[in-house]
Amino acid sequence: MSTQTPSAAPAEPASPHAVAAHALEAVVGIDEAIASLQAMRAHLMAGLARMAVDDALETRTDQRLALREVAAELATRQRRSDRTLEAELGGAMVDVAHWPATVRAWGDARIHRGHLHVIAEVGLPLQDPAARAAFEAALLPHAERMAPGRLRRLARRELEQHLAEPLVERHRTGREQRGISVTDIDDGMSVLRATIPTLLAHGIADRLTRIARTAPADDPRTVDQRRADALCDLLLTGDATGSGIEGIRAEVSVVIPATALLAAGSSADAEAASHADTIAPRLLGGSLVDAATVRDLAATSPGWSRLFTDPLRGHVIATDSYQPTAGMRRLLRHRDQTCRFPGCGASAHRTDVDHTIGWAEGGSTSLGNLAHLCRRHHTLKGATRWRLEQPEPGTLHWTSPTGRTYTDEPTPTGPRFTEREHHRARARTRGPEPWHGPPPPADAPPLPF
Repeated sequence: MSTQTPSAAPAEPASPHAVAAHALEAVVGIDEAIASLQAMRAHLMAGLARMAVDDALETRTDQRLALREVAAELATRQRRSDRTLEAELGGAMVDVAHWPATVRAWGDARIHRGHLHVIAEVGLPLQDPAARAAFEAALLPHAERMAPGRLRRLARRELEQHLAEPLVERHRTGREQRGISVTDIDDGMSVLRATIPTLLAHGIADRLTRIARTAPADDPRTVDQRRADALCDLLLTGDATGSGIEGIRAEVSVVIPATALLAAGSSADAEAASHADTIAPRLLGGSLVDAATVRDLAATSPGWSRLFTDPLRGHVIATDSYQPTAGMRRLLRHRDQTCRFPGCGASAHRTDVDHTIGWAEGGSTSLGNLAHLCRRHHTLKGATRWRLEQPEPGTLHWTSPTGRTYTDEPTPTGPRFTEREHHRARARTRGPEPWHGPPPPADAPPLPF
């Protein structure tokens, strides 16, 4: 007698609602894990910063340079800005020291990074530890059940309960932070920001609105566009009805690949001109500018500079001008474009021309021994354990305190030509570029924090 085991019925496919519920729970769990890891990173960053500061105190060196030295190492390892990393080191040290209960709640995933940012930013004026603790204790229960935006409004009201300094004194201090900044965005546009007293800011906005409303009825611009145009006109020309671009006097630089000289007078001229039309003009720092604006600037430019570039590397190899200038400085400025520390974007116009090998040490004043360094990284080179070499003109090798070497090449200025088959063969036979830095030690001691 034989028996048959009934086959299992096929599983019913999960409903879309069940899949969505599972995905939602997964996202919440991932976000909680990320919050815990971020809090752990903050503790580690604070520990690194504290060790650097303690070492500086023992050796009687500048604490800021000690933080800068560590930040530069982290930044070059991660291909980030060392200014950003230095700010993160200092911020982590302050957050862990000033807001310990909030950081613990962050690590427990009871709150998220935005809540800590609100509490730390709004509570910044509180210098008394007892006042900070009371402020933090009052806000944490609310932070665990509301979004950061709503918490910020509550935090501002709570702050007034713990401040001993009157508003007039705080406003006087706040005025010291006034300034402007420019952030380049896409499509040849930039954002101009001004940090100014509230009364002046609203007064400026009101005047721009009044000017915008005086436009004729057939003006095709929106109110926001008219306000923006009026701002540019007033700042550049002092006349709200003028054209802001008339207030700019440009130094025009034309990028010319060296190989273009070989095609002069040949049938390749037309093809080269057609290709040039597809290359977007740009400022020396790299920000794109539309061709029509460049033509308007060129019409009022007092002079032109021609740049000849290496077709293989895209670097400037020569420059001339119809007006007498400091030729070597001009060539270096066009070659480097920015500070030459890896990741630094400070414009060459605002940096120092540094001797890679110091003049007092026998270094020459030549293109192969000069490079632009902002004051921050000029100081880093001379006052910390970072070392700099320039084995060939324009190629900089930075060696960190831990022995790793980072190479910085000038940003290409003109078109670059490559041999495709050569690079493909190299990729097949050699693989990726080798890492030249030493591997991390296998027997590294445990972290003391």
